[in-house]
Amino acid sequence: MQHYHLGENRVQPYARFEHAKAGDGSGAGYERWRSTEHRPHTPTAGREDVYVAHHRLLAVVECYSLDEPIESVLDDLAEKDVHHCNGVKWDNRPENIEPVEHARHASITQEQVRAWAEDEKRERRRRAAGVSDDDVCDGCGEPAEPLATSPGFAGERCLECAKQESDGEPIEV
Repeated sequence: MQHYHLGENRVQPYARFEHAKAGDGSGAGYERWRSTEHRPHTPTAGREDVYVAHHRLLAVVECYSLDEPIESVLDDLAEKDVHHCNGVKWDNRPENIEPVEHARHASITQEQVRAWAEDEKRERRRRAAGVSDDDVCDGCGEPAEPLATSPGFAGERCLECAKQESDGEPIEV
């Protein structure tokens, strides 16, 4: 890992970090920050723009202990991807980001994409059949008659979902 210190690579003492719009350049929709640095090891001598994804900066601060040395944190984070749990690239709340191994991140992302595609297919089928939101199970999203309620869960469920989620509470149809 390259070590960058103020005296060694002549980083500007007041490096400007600028917000780069999501989707600009190679950011692929992630919020990024820009710093202009003098980096002598690059092919072109002089100053260079360095972009860092906002969620990776937040992961350093939010996902690691403050007692851990920064070199250790950066080494660990260099081997990992920072995953947005809800899949929204610009939702950088601390509870929504977590560092994960690259292979695990790829499988999590694929699972989410498949689940969203299934939800979209179910929604299209519902619309095509003319089923309103009032006649749909809040658990599985499928049309159901009759719908059940219980203090054990919020919303209305089909009987199958109600049985699974009621935790022994009485079910009302």
